[in-house]
Amino acid sequence: MMEKKIRMDVSRKMRCLWWGMSWFYAVSVFAQREALPLVDDWRFQRGPASVISLVDGWEKVSLPHSWNVEDGQQSGKNRLDANGQSLVSSKQGHTVVVDPAKEFGYYRGEAWYYRNLDIPESWKGRRIFVRFEAASQVARVHINGKMLGEHRGAFTAFCFELTDYLKFGRKNELRVEVDNTHRQDIPPLSGDFNVNGGLYRPVTLLVTDKICISPLDYASPGVYITPQSMSKEKAVVEIRSILSNGMRTAMSNEPLVPDAAVEVETVVYDTDGKIVAQGKDMTEVPAGCERENVQLLDILQPKLWQGRQSPYLYKVKVRLKRNGKNVDEVEQPLGLRTFAITKKDGFLLNGMPYPIYGVGRHQDLKGKAWALADEDNEKDYSIIKDMGATAIRFAHYPQSENMHDIADREGFLVWDEIPLVNEIRLDNESKQNVKIMMIEMVKQLYNHPSVAWWGIYNEIENLYTPPSESFLKELRDGIRELDKTSRFIVGASDHGNRPHNLIPEITCFNNYPGWYHGNFPKEEGYTGELSQFADWIVNRAKEIGMRTAISEYGAGGDTSQHIEGFPRKPNPAHGGPFQPEEWLAYVHEEDWRVIKENKNLWGSFLWAMFDFASCMRNEGSVPSVNTKGIVSQDREVKKDPYFMYKANWNPEPMVYIASRRSVERRQSETVVKVYSNCKEVVLYVNGKRVGIQKPDPIKVCVFDCVALKKGINKITVEAYSETGRLVTDSCEWVLK
Repeated sequence: MMEKKIRMDVSRKMRCLWWGMSWFYAVSVFAQREALPLVDDWRFQRGPASVISLVDGWEKVSLPHSWNVEDGQQSGKNRLDANGQSLVSSKQGHTVVVDPAKEFGYYRGEAWYYRNLDIPESWKGRRIFVRFEAASQVARVHINGKMLGEHRGAFTAFCFELTDYLKFGRKNELRVEVDNTHRQDIPPLSGDFNVNGGLYRPVTLLVTDKICISPLDYASPGVYITPQSMSKEKAVVEIRSILSNGMRTAMSNEPLVPDAAVEVETVVYDTDGKIVAQGKDMTEVPAGCERENVQLLDILQPKLWQGRQSPYLYKVKVRLKRNGKNVDEVEQPLGLRTFAITKKDGFLLNGMPYPIYGVGRHQDLKGKAWALADEDNEKDYSIIKDMGATAIRFAHYPQSENMHDIADREGFLVWDEIPLVNEIRLDNESKQNVKIMMIEMVKQLYNHPSVAWWGIYNEIENLYTPPSESFLKELRDGIRELDKTSRFIVGASDHGNRPHNLIPEITCFNNYPGWYHGNFPKEEGYTGELSQFADWIVNRAKEIGMRTAISEYGAGGDTSQHIEGFPRKPNPAHGGPFQPEEWLAYVHEEDWRVIKENKNLWGSFLWAMFDFASCMRNEGSVPSVNTKGIVSQDREVKKDPYFMYKANWNPEPMVYIASRRSVERRQSETVVKVYSNCKEVVLYVNGKRVGIQKPDPIKVCVFDCVALKKGINKITVEAYSETGRLVTDSCEWVLK
């Protein structure tokens, strides 16, 4: 139903093109697939084609690349009203219903990339594809002046075949028009984050045999791995491969490949490289067609993918052979696992209760915008891993393949979602675009064992969104048609008692008690107070008839702004110029008191792991940044709540003095707050022991009425674990 050809005019779904030609295979080429990264030697120029110079003004760039690294970070300056609040966030609260880029000025428009491709004569008789992992947000691809097609959507991959348009033994010009102009038919239509432009993920040239595992099935690997059944004795795994025989365009001057018999060999390897399952089939692939090949393999005494505890990964290789020679190969991960949610035990991984300590993450980094390298992703994971999180919500769109590869390897559970944020349009073009995004997301990420949740919306309640239950049902049913495994189809709502809350298989809820007061409807009298949070969760679980999850919670916090003593809520909080780190920490502490071991929840995802660019924001002391991250946008500063969660989620003994960046003090008696997962915490001030405490249930110690002397004060804590291990921390405060 939804897999019909919609846009990619030449290459995407040309299933069976028969041109009525007799043919003989003149070139006997048997060569393995090559994947050649197109990283360097790109030229870039911003602006529409009408103003682009063919000679001058081209900047040499390397990929990944975004053109909003600087203007996207600075556009929020001086966006305060007379009351000191952000012009956008003060009017609209949490849900955004305007295009802040249009109002506040980071560039959303057209730009061009080009580079030359040297295509050797030796590649004649082979097929050549170009695969873009993402381009934001509309891409039109040209080779030697001929347009191959268009892709819409900023967060999923797309692939075109170049073969029939290439000049072998000569240079060929690959030119890409990329456009991140705000459009009503391409989500996200609004949101509290920048929609940066560029070729910001990898681009790869694929060279294959005439008969290959298709890269054109929505830019997926062309191989889909589905565990059919699992027991201690045996796992039955289905491997479905899409085989392609010389699909070509009507513009080709070459005859077709004849019907060809190929051997499909599938091999499963364990982590030691030992073969644990193997299957071979002979099949005939008609000329100009795709054919599906399905194999069922048995893995004896299977080892399960157990999340952070033991993320065991098998490796699946699907090979094509002709005349006994390998002509193509695709490798994919296999993790054997099941998911479930029960009223009694919450979230189950492989039938056992599993804690969902989740974080939300935008693909954003100061100085790079969306153009993240693999090492940037690895660093993010190391920070998240050290805190003890077990799950990541990739908000509000599918993130890179590399991020999923790391999640598979490290055992993190992943929530991917369609970028249906804040607003929905129900015209046919908009709906088709969203459906394509949904299909691409599922097919491209299908084999990753880390993916546990498919999201279909985030906070769609606003003035511009019409009733959309029927369309959301189409998305839910479309995903379930594509993926019949135990993954969940979820939505993230910021309102209770709404019809669309009953559409996903599981609805989760965004809520910011202690931060967005007054921006919620009066559901059961709720006004956003911290004291109301527990009852609100009870009511949301009753509404959907099962356990739910908190998909966002938190507050803003600026590490350069502080308050002494017990924390006080700033006025205004959200959107205001004063967002002390201490209030951020207090909100997270009190939220976690409610969330921890809550029998109405199966998990939670704090918002957010890292500060991120948002041009609508001008709050705290940092323009154009959403300050809700518990780590700074440059990843250099871990805010206080990071260590509260580490004390709760990571069993490694630790102790940490909060409010340490509030160095200059004016109160001679102060509060010292400490996070620790140890048995006892001992406090010293200037070498003198002043107190000892056991951490409370959320691992917090509060030492009240601690005296400081004039000048420099050294604050030291010692903590002993259950095994007697000593850990320490110290900082200095200066009393004026």
